[in-house]
Amino acid sequence: MSKIQKNDHFYLIDGSGYIFRAYYALPPLTRKSDGLPTGAVSGFCSMLFKLLEDSKSDSNLQKPTHFAVIFDSARKTFRNEIYNDYKANRAEAPDDLAPQFEYIRKSVLAFNLPSVELLNYEADDLIATYVNQILEKGARVTIVSSDKDLMQLYKKNVRIYDPMKNKFISEDDITKKFGVSSNQVIDVQSLAGDSSDNVPGVPGIGVKTAAELIKKYGTLEKLLDSADEIKQNKRRQTLIENKDKALVSKRLVTLKNDAPIDRNLDEFKLKEIDKDKLYKFLREMEFNRLLSSAISIYGEPDFLAIKDQNEIKEKKNSINKKEYYLINNIDEIDSWIKDAEEVGEVAVDTETSSLDPHQANLIGISLSSVLGKACYIPIGHKSEKCLDKNSVLKKLKPLLEDPSIKKIGQNIKFDFIVFFKHGIELNSIEDTMLMSYVLDAGRNRHNMDTLAEIHLDHKTITFKDLVGSGKKEIKFSEVNIEKAKDYAAEDADVTFRLYKKFKKSLQIEKISHIYEIFEKPMIKILAFMEIEGIKIDNKFLKTLSLKFQKKIEKIQKEVFKLSKKKFNIASPKQLGEIIYNDLKIANLKKN
Repeated sequence: MSKIQKNDHFYLIDGSGYIFRAYYALPPLTRKSDGLPTGAVSGFCSMLFKLLEDSKSDSNLQKPTHFAVIFDSARKTFRNEIYNDYKANRAEAPDDLAPQFEYIRKSVLAFNLPSVELLNYEADDLIATYVNQILEKGARVTIVSSDKDLMQLYKKNVRIYDPMKNKFISEDDITKKFGVSSNQVIDVQSLAGDSSDNVPGVPGIGVKTAAELIKKYGTLEKLLDSADEIKQNKRRQTLIENKDKALVSKRLVTLKNDAPIDRNLDEFKLKEIDKDKLYKFLREMEFNRLLSSAISIYGEPDFLAIKDQNEIKEKKNSINKKEYYLINNIDEIDSWIKDAEEVGEVAVDTETSSLDPHQANLIGISLSSVLGKACYIPIGHKSEKCLDKNSVLKKLKPLLEDPSIKKIGQNIKFDFIVFFKHGIELNSIEDTMLMSYVLDAGRNRHNMDTLAEIHLDHKTITFKDLVGSGKKEIKFSEVNIEKAKDYAAEDADVTFRLYKKFKKSLQIEKISHIYEIFEKPMIKILAFMEIEGIKIDNKFLKTLSLKFQKKIEKIQKEVFKLSKKKFNIASPKQLGEIIYNDLKIANLKKN
């Protein structure tokens, strides 16, 4: 027994249309691990993700209760039995697109959505059939497609959303395109034909002429029966001679609304996102940017929910293949300096007593120049043996100031200020937090814990894990050195791993210059602004303030002149009354 309710709302997605839009909209992409083309899959996933979230947003007053993605199953359909040359001029799918179809279908399942296709039928026919069934149940439907052929389905309780134009199609849009209302689109298409699908139509009859004829005679059949009445000789003759082509064309363009579908409407019920399933797919496809967006919406992955324990062990091993060392003797630092000099780069992280670098005391330093290998140098822990701070800083100073060796940090401005207060000025600095920001901007947070989970599939030891919280919280200087070593060395190790990954990504996406020219130079500028402070030219600022005030007063006078009354421009309520009620220069619509 069907459970469909009258207030249910179905979203039917033209998946095949999405595929080609995604393929041609994005540059070619490949999966690094095996070279698989993934551009279309990436674009498809991004569009599907955006549609899902937009449709569920509070601004959408017609949220979906059911959701399905519909695909074409093959090139040949029942229409080729009607007309052998139907779509004969369509080229085969590009070589790099064909292997992506399988993964596009997998992506739909990864989003916990039903994927529907039926041999011998096009996606449009399945959509028409489902629309018919949905309306019979008294529910509503939104078709998501840019395909003009689906405009024939437009009617009461059926919306069509064009994702290419980011708008809902109206009856006026259909009239502008075909010259007739939606219930006569099929007749116009039958006369005008369609070169892209190789629908013959009637030679010499275009959309404009076809619309004139259909508006006059009502239907294709009535037009053809009355063809001998047409005054224009050429038009009359071509309609009489090509009657069969017109009727065949109508069979080709008319969407089937009774396809033998085997998926019940109840199966389209919109389900919650299965985070583990989605994140696993996005990781396998190496869609890190989309993964970070998904995590920002759906939350952090639940590693404990992964059923395959072998898989979780394998994931842990990928970052657990590590060697973290506690430096007990100052001479041991020499080998770490040598490693950094040989590779020309070193990840550096400081542990301090405060989140304010200007007030912080230095408690420890961690270093990493080899993936999976890091050390921790304790210099400020209480009640445990630490190295002399001055001796450690003296030994590290040449390395940290050497312009030929890159110093890599996560939010390295903090470390820069801490070291500067101790007489060391870091040179040749890199910042993984800024690299992440350039790559993903507002898609996710850019702290180390989040980045490690997104890009390294690794859950880090958190600061709270180490020091506790509430009344039981201790200072970092009171943390056991062995535990501090694991935490601090991991920070340096993760930072170094992220740097290697982000550096490649910036090059691949050709945005290294944004990081190098705009973001990285700001680290030292902002650090020194914090350290030194900035001078204020009070006279200049007062002059500027007066200048702005005069400009504001001038603009206010123009506003009051237009509104024909004075009001508080800073008040959204008063401004709204002027715009919507008095001047009526905008629609009274929530946006």
